[in-house]
Amino acid sequence: MVCRAIRGATKAGSMPPAPEAQPNSAPPPISRTAFLLKHLCIPLCVGLLLLALVTTYLDRAVSNWFYDAAAGRFPLHYNSMLETVMHLWVKYLVVLLACAAIGAFFFSFAAARWRPWRRLLLFLSLSLTLAPGAVAVFKSAGNRYCPYDMVEYGGFAPYRSLFERPAPGVKPGHCSLSGHASSGFSLLAFYFVGLTLKRPTLARMGLWGGVAAGMIFGLTRVAQGAHFLSDILGAGLICWLVILVLHIVLFGARGDSFAHPSPALGNGDAARRVAAPLNSRPPSAFWRRQNPVES
Repeated sequence: MVCRAIRGATKAGSMPPAPEAQPNSAPPPISRTAFLLKHLCIPLCVGLLLLALVTTYLDRAVSNWFYDAAAGRFPLHYNSMLETVMHLWVKYLVVLLACAAIGAFFFSFAAARWRPWRRLLLFLSLSLTLAPGAVAVFKSAGNRYCPYDMVEYGGFAPYRSLFERPAPGVKPGHCSLSGHASSGFSLLAFYFVGLTLKRPTLARMGLWGGVAAGMIFGLTRVAQGAHFLSDILGAGLICWLVILVLHIVLFGARGDSFAHPSPALGNGDAARRVAAPLNSRPPSAFWRRQNPVES
């Protein structure tokens, strides 16, 4: 009886039509202008804070928290734990990560299954090396001495702000930016990796993890009297801009142009889900010019 009722309803046209396939409900891609405004707003805010630090007493006020005026030195300057673990070991971990990314990039030329990830690995390799490298170049060209070398902290050199030229007869100090903090800030590259792979959780972890690593690495050096807070923020600003430029060059101004025709790394549905964002859009114009065969 039920079957006859269903057949009758179908003939009468009273049955609802079969549901149609819904289009992809993913949010529309962000425009180039919105992407650039969003990611240039951060360095603008950091730049304003940096300007406030170097033009006021705030920079030295932060360093004064770690300075013992009675002893005439920074008590943590020669702290073995900070020097060994926070100054050396954590930096070596980032160097090891950069070497792993570079090795995986070159390995992608030998292993076909790694080919879809080649551009992403190139981005990581360049970000983890060029961002700290750019900070090192600016640091070598700087004029300011480290705090523990300055007269008010028991040293010999007069205080100079970040943009001041040294006094006549005083050699440049080459301590204007924190290379150690740049090792941590280079991990901001994983924020852009998350954007490229459309993985918001990875993007958030990369953003806050990179900021936290850079600040922790840098504040360790501030506590040791090796840098001012402005040196830390300046290193973070340069790292962000370098990584942003690399991302735009390799993936476009919106970060949604990562595509490869080759199969995903690994097999099965899980690998296809991971590689899905990589095959959603055409490569950037720069990448097509450099890799005509792939495009």
